[in-house]
Amino acid sequence: MRIETDGRPAAAPELFSTYGHFTAMQVRSAGVQGLTNHLDRLDAAHRELFGRPLPGDRVRDLVRHALAGTADASVRVMLRDAERIVVSVDDPHYPPATPQRLRSVPYLRPFAHLKHLGGFAQLEWARRVRLDGYDDALLTAPDGAVAESSTANLGFFAPDGAVVWPDAPHLHGTAMQLVEATTPSIRRPVRADDVTGFAGAFLVSSLGVVAVASIDHVRLPDAGPLLAGLVERLAAVPWERV
Repeated sequence: MRIETDGRPAAAPELFSTYGHFTAMQVRSAGVQGLTNHLDRLDAAHRELFGRPLPGDRVRDLVRHALAGTADASVRVMLRDAERIVVSVDDPHYPPATPQRLRSVPYLRPFAHLKHLGGFAQLEWARRVRLDGYDDALLTAPDGAVAESSTANLGFFAPDGAVVWPDAPHLHGTAMQLVEATTPSIRRPVRADDVTGFAGAFLVSSLGVVAVASIDHVRLPDAGPLLAGLVERLAAVPWERV
C-alpha cells in the first residue's frame, strides 16, 4: 500500500486521528465510475465538518499523483483536518463472489449520512456475525427498520423490477446513486417482516453489486434477471478518468 499526504509520503502522526471523513473508490484503467459523486460527497462532508469547500480538482490531482501511473487500484481519500488530503493506493478490490447471508443487529451508524472515520461498532458487528456463520451484518433501528449493511447499501426488488431502498438512517452511497440514476427507485420503511414480499435483494458499494441470499433465517428469492438487468445498466455507466 502507498499512502501520501498532499502529494508526499505520509508521516505517521498524520494517520492516527479517527476524526474526519473519507471516500473509497475503485480505479480501473485510470477511471472511476461515479467519480463526480465521490468528489461531491467529499466536498459536502468537508463543508459540514470543517466549514470550508474541498475543491474536486485538487483531489483529482492528488489521486492521480498517488496512483503514479497505476491503472487498477483501490483508492481512499481521507480528510482528518481541514487542510491535509491523505490518499492511499492499494490492490484492486472486488465484490463477494457468492450471495450474501445477512444477520440483523441492533445498531445504526451515528451521523449515518457521513462516510466518517472511526467506524469500530459496525466492523465489530460484522466480525461477530461472521463468527456465527453469516457474511455481513444488517444494521437495524430500535423499531426493527432495516437500514444498510456494515459497508454497503441494501436494495430490494419490487416485483416490477423497481428498487426499494430502506428509508432508515444510511449513507447515500456513490454506487447507490448510480443505481438510482439507471433503475426506477423509491424509498420507504422496510422491516424484517417485510422482506418476504420482495422479489430479491442486493448489496451495492464501490466494489460492485452482490445478491443477498438471506436475512437472518429467511431465504430471499433469487432476483435472477432483475439483478442481471441492474448490473448490465450499471456496467454501461461511463468510467470518469481521474
